[in-house]
Amino acid sequence: MYNAPIIKKALEITKLIIQENRPLGVTEIAKSLSISKSTVFGVLKALQESGFVAKNRSTKKYTIGQELFELANTVLRGGELTAVARPFLEKLVETTDETVFLCVKEDHTVKVLDTVEAKKTLKISSPVGTKLPITASVLCKVFLSPFSNDEIRNFLKERGLPKYTENSITDLEHFIEEIEKTRKNGYGLDLEEYLKGVRAIAALVYSRDVPAGAICILGFTASMTDGKLHGMAMNLLEAAHKISRNLSQLNIKGNS
Repeated sequence: MYNAPIIKKALEITKLIIQENRPLGVTEIAKSLSISKSTVFGVLKALQESGFVAKNRSTKKYTIGQELFELANTVLRGGELTAVARPFLEKLVETTDETVFLCVKEDHTVKVLDTVEAKKTLKISSPVGTKLPITASVLCKVFLSPFSNDEIRNFLKERGLPKYTENSITDLEHFIEEIEKTRKNGYGLDLEEYLKGVRAIAALVYSRDVPAGAICILGFTASMTDGKLHGMAMNLLEAAHKISRNLSQLNIKGNS
């Protein structure tokens, strides 16, 4: 059987970065995989040039790159993600009494894969297939959160941070602080930053530690009050965790 050692090492390094889900340095990777530092450095350089990993300029450590993120979305963009997520979206709507969306990052936009509307009269609605700008506040915060701050800076400097409402955060460093909060909490908040009178909470879902999409609760400020936000966020995280677990188990079975 043909065996390409360098390809095998590249896959091992990529897998380690995905599984650890945190910045890793050359020495740490080399030690964990028993690969020489020079080989690790060469593989990482090639992966970085291809966009599969990203290097933090200050720490010199590596994280998941944008191309790997896009590849995961492409694999799951069909019916699998929607089928797995749907029952949890429905339960989340029942619990929160707000509309819930399932979204994926598609190039430089966000696409709505599925929508489960609240049953009340006054509610947010958006048809499946709707595309939103990647800079749409809460979606921007969650979809960019896996990347390094340097990569986020480069991405947003190129596209800018539009002022959608008077609450929009247009200062780059302030927005990165919000993304850091999103990483820490596991979810992002939008307090009328994209649409006036509308609030949102979003969290990523994963397949085997790779971001596969996001679920988002949207509602009017009058119903998504400050007192309800924390409870909604906890319900959202629970749903995201269950979707991620089921997606990961499904893919493990599919690869066995």
